Amino acid sequence: MKAEELIRELELAPHPEGGYYRRTYLAEDDSFSSILFLMTAGNFSAFHRIASEEQWNWMGGDAIHIHEIDQEGEYREIILSDSIASPRYQHVVKGGHWFAATCEGSMGYALCGCTVVPAFRFEDFELADRAALCAQFPQHTAIIQHLTR
Repeated sequence: MKAEELIRELELAPHPEGGYYRRTYLAEDDSFSSILFLMTAGNFSAFHRIASEEQWNWMGGDAIHIHEIDQEGEYREIILSDSIASPRYQHVVKGGHWFAATCEGSMGYALCGCTVVPAFRFEDFELADRAALCAQFPQHTAIIQHLTR
């Protein structure tokens, strides 16, 4: 399948951070929520942070590269894929960490599910300001400039 077909079939809408999404579940007590999330080649999920923990579950397509900066300024890149060399299907981003994501490969898209505990609320979502994040973490200026809008 192509990205455009998945967007249509899964009824995905543009997400403010980049990519496409659809909420698939919200617990009545707001204990957790889940979405389908699709990134396309040449696009990215811009650096942002939320208050809750978020588990990313790779489902298919290209590899997902999650770029994460914790409160102390430590950067790490996590790759989710079914790579024979080092398969990894899940990663949890801690609440309050800045993170962004890209997809890399020949298929042109990456599909994942994201589960947020407690449930995601747009009020707890903060899209990074490029200048402010570079000032806070100057050692990561290159990746911040690349993955912010």
